[in-house]
Amino acid sequence: MDVVNNNQPIFLQQNLRCLRKKLSLSQEDLGSRIGLNRGNIASYENGTAEPKICNLLKISNLFRVSIMDLTQKDLSDEKVLESANSYYQQMTNKEKEVMRQFTQKAEELGEVIYGLHTCHQYKAKSLDDLPKDMQIIMVNFEQLFDAAQALLRNHHALLDFVKCRLK
Repeated sequence: MDVVNNNQPIFLQQNLRCLRKKLSLSQEDLGSRIGLNRGNIASYENGTAEPKICNLLKISNLFRVSIMDLTQKDLSDEKVLESANSYYQQMTNKEKEVMRQFTQKAEELGEVIYGLHTCHQYKAKSLDDLPKDMQIIMVNFEQLFDAAQALLRNHHALLDFVKCRLK
């Protein structure tokens, strides 16, 4: 166990070793599951290197504990580990609810954009009857619609990516 400047103990090294062994994983197995090699895992467990935050997140997700619990609590204690797993599950459920809300809002926004486009197409039928400045706005609307559709597709792709990470 290391101690940082504010006298907060760091349990990362021993927790990595303990949790890895609980899952009967070799250092190589753990490394391959999170996209690292055996040497990386060994150096984390020996305290000669610290994982980047993205790797720490992968490790915490694999062991189903928060980064804070992984680094600041002694997870070799079964009760502490059980509490950490329970907290992680609660957080995951909250994240899933937030994702559900974002997905619902994205679908609603898509309907609004589609409705505006339908209205625009109806009005565009009488484009020649409109004043010149309105004709320019109508033409530019199509470009804005295309941009909004692209943003919405990217938003959905991002939501899908994050949902996969939560599973």
